[in-house]
Amino acid sequence: MLKINFDMLDQPIELNSATILTVEDTKIFALLTKYFYQYNDDSELRLFDDKQKSVKATELMVITDILGYDINSATTLKLIYADLEVQLNEKPEVKSMIDKLTATISELINYELLEHELDLECDEITIIELFKALGIKIETTSDSIFEKLVEIIQVFKNLTKKKLLVFINICSYLTREELVELNEYISLYNTTVLYLEPRKIMGIDQYILDEDYYLTFVTGD
Repeated sequence: MLKINFDMLDQPIELNSATILTVEDTKIFALLTKYFYQYNDDSELRLFDDKQKSVKATELMVITDILGYDINSATTLKLIYADLEVQLNEKPEVKSMIDKLTATISELINYELLEHELDLECDEITIIELFKALGIKIETTSDSIFEKLVEIIQVFKNLTKKKLLVFINICSYLTREELVELNEYISLYNTTVLYLEPRKIMGIDQYILDEDYYLTFVTGD
């Protein structure tokens, strides 16, 4: 279980599966957003587990712009390619066949380079370069923000070694029913997600830090 703490809290907040933290003071909300975006070992924001072990910056995934977020970003594709390379290394026969085929391709291209008027050369094709050349990426079928969020959670669970996913000001785009269903996906995938919101979400359990820095837990009943 992860916990979050910062100056305005009297005690840490436990993050169980999907947790909503509503911060009503605009300046504090902006400050927390900055803390998450610039999170590092010296941050004013503390993220840690039951053993007081701090969450590393590389273990935190923060999404501030769901509309502009590219699920096939260079960072995500790098993780995919690394996973595929490990997967191939566990299948020596397949890996050997791919190496032979890429070596043949390189040899044929080298013959053609010799025929060119310029002195040309090429490097051997690596597995990662082959993945890039083939345009391997996540197939996205999302037609709505809700579906895009589900895809992000799937990627977070299956590809990354990160411990905490933070959505900032996401609930404005979701109906109550969609938010409830999304939280069910989060629970199903056994991930830890924090929603940081600037206003109360009606009908949903959440922590609320009011303008007097008083923290309360409000149920959606």
